[in-house]
Amino acid sequence: MNRSLQQTSVMTVTGPIAPEQIGFTLMHEHIFLSILADYLDTNRVLDDPESAYVELMRYRNAGGATLVDQTNRGLEQQPSSVREIAKKTGLNIVLGCGWYREPFYDEALYRTKTNEIADVMIKDLNQGIDDTGVRAGIIGELGAHETWVSPVEERVLRAGARAHLETGVTIATHGLFAPIGLKQLDILSEEGVNPQRVIVGHAHDYPYHEYHIEIAKRGAFISFDGMQDENQFLLQRDLLNIKKIVEAGFIHKLLLSHDVCVNSHYVMNAGFGYNFISTRLFPYLNGIGLTKDQFHQIMVENPRNALTGVC
Repeated sequence: MNRSLQQTSVMTVTGPIAPEQIGFTLMHEHIFLSILADYLDTNRVLDDPESAYVELMRYRNAGGATLVDQTNRGLEQQPSSVREIAKKTGLNIVLGCGWYREPFYDEALYRTKTNEIADVMIKDLNQGIDDTGVRAGIIGELGAHETWVSPVEERVLRAGARAHLETGVTIATHGLFAPIGLKQLDILSEEGVNPQRVIVGHAHDYPYHEYHIEIAKRGAFISFDGMQDENQFLLQRDLLNIKKIVEAGFIHKLLLSHDVCVNSHYVMNAGFGYNFISTRLFPYLNGIGLTKDQFHQIMVENPRNALTGVC
């Protein structure tokens, strides 16, 4: 049976905050990471604190309050550095835990039992990541590398489910170019997770309305986490699907973010940065009929509900 576990606070890298302190929130970003496991490219490493500070302050100065950094063990997370930049910027930063997707896994993970994997996540959530004392505040992003879930990825998902049932912390998934989120939801549901506590990541990358609506009908959140205006074709495609989701009555299940994860995403490098949504997206949304109140719901109320389970 699926259980719904509510949270009375949200754990940030500097400590817990009350749900009403969340404010304008980006639910899927990255601050420091390396994604070199796919292929070598220096663009795929974010490791400069000064550049990160400048880019994050663009978001802070545009009214941003909270940012969920879904960087975890498979992405070479830097918990202490994230805590320092949270203090410096004044942002509420929620950090992820778990493992990313199979090409990024440590070899030891193949020999680790599901409950042992879960124990590591539970420790990250309740005590702190490694010896940093920085506690994670979301389980994820837990991914599938291909258009299916591999056996070891399934163990990580099941471990994430067990960590959720122990801690009540929300789960966020990763999957590209296929309706893989439904299979991930199946696995999590088998473990007893209420889909209302799951965020299906990168849903926009499988741009079919039927997929998005099935996610919402199951109770999970639909994450359009690649919002940007560098490619107008992709932006207009996403806007059309957002409009369809709203018209279908599922605006309360929609989350928007950028997924900043490479240097070329930075504004200083002519990218969209962490502040496209907060500074330039609303006119586009207004053009498809959304109001400021609806924008507020998507960027403030929905993230609060996604992180706490309180609807």
